[in-house]
Amino acid sequence: MKRFLSTTAIVLTMTGAAFAEAHSEGFGNVAVEQTDFLASDLIGMRIYNSEAEVDAATPVANGAEQEWDDIGEINDIIVSKDGEVTAVILGIGGFLGLGERDVSISMDKIRILNDEDGDRFLVVNTSKEMLEQAPEFERPMMDGEAMEGEAMTETDDNVTVVTNGETEAEEMANNVEAETEEMANEVEAETEEMVQDTENAAENLEAETEEMANEVEAESEEMEQEAETMMENAEAETEEAVNEADANTTVITGDETVERELLPRPEVEREGYAAAEADMIQQMSADDLEGSYVYGANDETVGEIDTLLIGDNGQIDRVVINVGGFLGLGEKPVAVTFDELQVLKNVEGDDVRIYIDSTEERLESQPEYQGD
Repeated sequence: MKRFLSTTAIVLTMTGAAFAEAHSEGFGNVAVEQTDFLASDLIGMRIYNSEAEVDAATPVANGAEQEWDDIGEINDIIVSKDGEVTAVILGIGGFLGLGERDVSISMDKIRILNDEDGDRFLVVNTSKEMLEQAPEFERPMMDGEAMEGEAMTETDDNVTVVTNGETEAEEMANNVEAETEEMANEVEAETEEMVQDTENAAENLEAETEEMANEVEAESEEMEQEAETMMENAEAETEEAVNEADANTTVITGDETVERELLPRPEVEREGYAAAEADMIQQMSADDLEGSYVYGANDETVGEIDTLLIGDNGQIDRVVINVGGFLGLGEKPVAVTFDELQVLKNVEGDDVRIYIDSTEERLESQPEYQGD
């Protein structure tokens, strides 16, 4: 996976500029600066990706690399004939060296960052998509000798590729010309076929349009008839609803007829209590219910049962509830139907709780019960 450079390559890579300046001073007396790299250090280093721009002159905080994406490891470096490091070969993907793919990254794209402890990091600004689309690096050299009949070329993205010279280019040109001619013939044939299909489609569309017009006319007549039927049904339903609304009232007093809208029976559930069945409720005596508190849906006391009113059928018909007042003074009796109450009975005892879908203020606004 990794290829290490020889000692000579390391010297040429890291000290090329100094060597070019003076031959007499380039042997044995080249000092390594604190900011310099050795090739042996560079190969094997991880390269990170940062979405944000980074400033090489400013140290980063310790642990900053944890916010970057680790995109790969430097497997090799590319050195120009002048001894300058132009690019690095980055191994990306894979696991434990298996399935890894090499791509080249130009050295001027790499930022060398230092953290507060002096540790170095190599960071680039790229994306996963760009790395995945980058061509795989193919090594143009074998044991230091160029491959026979092949030459190296360098693309704008500093990715080295291998070509076979003019012969391959001519072959590719001939292939492209043949494929182009074949594609032109296919396009011409497809165009003629499309023209014929268009003419046939136009004829079919005309026939379908006429057929649809006839269907729409027939459906319009049918819809008109259905609309008349629906109107008649709506009128009948409206009349029925009016009759039901008129029936949704009750007479509160015997001397004066007072109509009001009935309250819906609440659907309250309490732990340890179960809704009493209608037969069970009718079998309860007045002593079981009279004097019991009446609760709202939130368990607030809204009144107290004063009297049970029995209908002609011998069943409980209405209930008089005392609301308001203090210690029995100033209370207002209000009559509601028994269907507006929900009775819960303790499953392990005789305790009952009575609920109504109303508040004390709403009950106080009802007409006062004067007695039958």
